[in-house]
Amino acid sequence: MNLKIKKLTQQGFSLVEVVLSSAVFVLLVTALVGAYLYGQESTALAGNRARAVLLAEEGLEVTRNIRDSNFSNLTHGSKGLTVSSGQWVFSGGSDLTDGFTRSVVITPGGSDNKKNVMGNVTWQQNQQRTGTVSLISRLTNWLA
Repeated sequence: MNLKIKKLTQQGFSLVEVVLSSAVFVLLVTALVGAYLYGQESTALAGNRARAVLLAEEGLEVTRNIRDSNFSNLTHGSKGLTVSSGQWVFSGGSDLTDGFTRSVVITPGGSDNKKNVMGNVTWQQNQQRTGTVSLISRLTNWLA
């Protein structure tokens, strides 16, 4: 009789051990899958932000090149950029590149020989969030 009681309690402990180990395994797998998916999303968001910064920097550099050719081309307002006949030119209010919307905003810089330039880039990070990057520079008419 003592032997039967011992066998029944041992079987009950085995069942509890299986249930607990299964629960721990499921929790561990869930945590690992969550970490993997979060890491992939973070990598994609960081890559998009880096791309946006490069596009904003490119906008400022293009504006510098346009300034170097003729400072009077820097008229106030929001502008897009495009390449025409191998040269960068302003076009419209913004330009679209692979889902990134870029605009270059030129404002007065305090005197006739100075302009403030802001390169803005926006993009859709996910369904709920929009990303924005803005870089600012001040340009002068160094030829004057």
